[in-house]
Amino acid sequence: MTVVDESRLAGHLHRLAVLIAAGLTPRAAWSHAAGSSPEPVLASVVSAIDEGGGIPDALDAAGNEGGDAWRSLAAAWRVAAASGAPLAPALRGFAEGLRDREAARRDIRVALAGPRATARIVMVLPAVAVLLGLLMGVDLAATVATPLGAGAIGGGLLLMLVARRWMRRLLRAAEPPPPTVGLALDLLAVAAGGGGAPEAAAALVRAELDRSGLPLAQPDPLDDLVRLSRAAGAPLGELARAEATDERARARAAARETAEQLAVRLMLPLGACILPAFLLLGVVPMLIGLLSSTAGAF
Repeated sequence: MTVVDESRLAGHLHRLAVLIAAGLTPRAAWSHAAGSSPEPVLASVVSAIDEGGGIPDALDAAGNEGGDAWRSLAAAWRVAAASGAPLAPALRGFAEGLRDREAARRDIRVALAGPRATARIVMVLPAVAVLLGLLMGVDLAATVATPLGAGAIGGGLLLMLVARRWMRRLLRAAEPPPPTVGLALDLLAVAAGGGGAPEAAAALVRAELDRSGLPLAQPDPLDDLVRLSRAAGAPLGELARAEATDERARARAAARETAEQLAVRLMLPLGACILPAFLLLGVVPMLIGLLSSTAGAF
C-alpha cells in the first residue's frame, strides 16, 4: 500500500466532504474518490469497505502502513458517527487540521536542511584527512603497527562514533512536530458538531483516543475548554478548533527555534570530536610516517 502524505489526504477528504454534502452515501463517496484518483491506498480502502468492513476499520487498516494520519482519520470518523455530527463539515475541519500539520512539518524540514547538510559535510573531514595522508605517501599499514599509530587510529574512530551519535541526537531533537499535535482538540471539535453536552463530547474523545492508542496531549486541554464553553456560552467546536490551531503554531515555533539553534549546537561535536578525529586519523599518522621515513634515512 502506498503511503499518502497528509496534504494529499486532506485533498481527498475535501473531495469526500463535497460528495457527501451533495447527497452521496459515505461508501459511494469513497468509491467515486478512488475512481478519480490513481492512489492505490484509496482503492485498498474501498476494497476493504466492499468486503463488508466498516469505513473506520478500513481506515485503520490503511493506518497500519499509512501512519498516524489514517488512524487519526479513523478516530475522527468514529467520533462523528458516535456523536451524530454531520460528516461533511467534520471532514472539512479535519482536513484543515491535516494541512496545518503538514505545513508545519514542511517548514521545519526546510529549516533543518542546512544543519543536516552541515552534519554530513563535517563527518567527511576525517576521511579527507586519511585520503590526504595516502596521497602524500604515508604508509598507514606501517603506522597502525606502531603503538602510537594504533592509538591514534583507535582514538580517531572512537571520536567519530561519538560525534555521529551526538549529531544524530541533536538532529532528532529538532524533528518536526508529530502528526498528532492538536489531534485531541480536532476530535473534540468533531464531537461538538453532534450537538451533545460538552462533557459527553470530551468523554467520547478520550475513549476513542484510548481505544485507538493515539496520544492525548499533556496536560489534558479538554476539561478546560468544556468549562470555558459552559461559563461563556461559547460554541465548544469553535473553541476547540482555535485551540488546536494555537497548539500546532506553538509546536511549529518551538521546532523552528530548535532548528535555527541547531547550526550553532553542531559546532560542539565539531570542535570536541570531529577536529580531534581529523588530527588523529590524518595528521598524526602522517607525522609518524614522516618521522619513520626520516629515521630510516639515517
